Amino acid sequence: MLSPAAHPVLLEAFEIRDERRELLRAIAKRQGNDGTAERSTFLDAALADLNARWNTLVKNPAHKSLIDDEFDTRAHALRIVVQARQDERHRKEIRHQAAEVSALAAREHRGLIRAEEARREELLGSISDAPAWHAQITNAEVRDRVAAALTTLRIRQAKQELDAGLLLTGQMRNIIEESVPALLRGEPLLLIGETGGAKTALAEYLSRRELGAEPELISGYGDITSAQLIGAHELHAEQGATVSRFVPGPLLRAMVNGSPLILDEVNAMPPEFLKRLNRILQLRPGDTFAVQEDGGRTIDITHGFAILATANEQTPHRYRGIDRLSAELVNRFGANTYRVHYPDTGNRFVDPPTENALLAAAATADSRGNVPFSAAELERVCRVAFISQQVFAGATGEGFGDFVSTEREIDGRPGLEEAVLAPRTLVAILRKTAGSGGRVSLAHALYRFVEGVMHTGDRQVLTLILESQGFTRETPQPLAS
Repeated sequence: MLSPAAHPVLLEAFEIRDERRELLRAIAKRQGNDGTAERSTFLDAALADLNARWNTLVKNPAHKSLIDDEFDTRAHALRIVVQARQDERHRKEIRHQAAEVSALAAREHRGLIRAEEARREELLGSISDAPAWHAQITNAEVRDRVAAALTTLRIRQAKQELDAGLLLTGQMRNIIEESVPALLRGEPLLLIGETGGAKTALAEYLSRRELGAEPELISGYGDITSAQLIGAHELHAEQGATVSRFVPGPLLRAMVNGSPLILDEVNAMPPEFLKRLNRILQLRPGDTFAVQEDGGRTIDITHGFAILATANEQTPHRYRGIDRLSAELVNRFGANTYRVHYPDTGNRFVDPPTENALLAAAATADSRGNVPFSAAELERVCRVAFISQQVFAGATGEGFGDFVSTEREIDGRPGLEEAVLAPRTLVAILRKTAGSGGRVSLAHALYRFVEGVMHTGDRQVLTLILESQGFTRETPQPLAS
């Protein structure tokens, strides 16, 4: 939270403080289960050195006064941050209450009555445009300190979201808010997007957090059969005899238990399977379903059942075994079809990739929101990811066109055919680097990813993107003899 022009004494003071905090954490981790600490002489010596440096620093009265003033200023900024967080929680709770008004009507399969509309408008109207804590930001220094602290808190929140399964970006929040009423009515949902864009994570979040049930899941592949979805007869030994017993599949379990069913990569499923799915997508809680595989036995569909399907974009050269979804099937989802875009989609080439950066920070931050990369490092690697994602998705305007060959542009093909630094790939590379103990640099991890790309043209384009952001291939150092 120090300003860029911070006094050298303050820089040293907070360097000592932060290093001491990390050192104490390292010492604590060496504490044995029996309460005795492992011997770590070099850590003890390092701690003694830091304590000595601190004592020398504060022995000077001018230095101590400067440090005390800094702590007071920081405390003032943190009090504002606390108020800001309280205001945010209040706004979140109000929005939740407003959403619950709509959700209740959706569960009862009806629209809002006039009293509910008035209540919802009253709740949303109670959220003021200008939070009270804004008035306490009286100068640029306080503004910058508050902004820095709020950024750290947002990273901590984002880490919690990501650890829980889904980073709640603006796009994700919008899809969740709009789709939940339909899901509560048992209507099917279709999420379409490119690889690695968190479609499945979003479906799982909707199932667990919004519908409140652990979902059944079946992944798409070319030889899946209806029996694997619905169920089949199996032979079992019973009292010395072999008997045939019907074993329900994930669809029937979801219908009977009132839980969601996720059909992952539905357009990788065979056409014969999808034809059967056409009818199933019309079913709603309260309907009955005749199980042909079990002699036509009927079951009642329990409230809570809903189908959430994901599909990759229809790009056969990119996604092997992917077929175009029929208009008939897509129509079954009606208005509940959403495209899940890569982070920062819609940004200009020169805009900062803020959503990629938040994901990167959340994926590598510790519990206090500290990120093991500098702001400059994150900016560069996230710009690499952002550019590759947009070029992969077909962007050619502004600076993106620099990475698309003339031939591909004429053919209307994206600049990258099969490879992309998708959000999940970005997370994997950053975690590999952060967890290497300094042995793997970002540049090395990025070029290791590029080397694993099978498509020659894609390797060239990805290398060009890396070089445009200042990442150069490192020369391997010989091992010491």
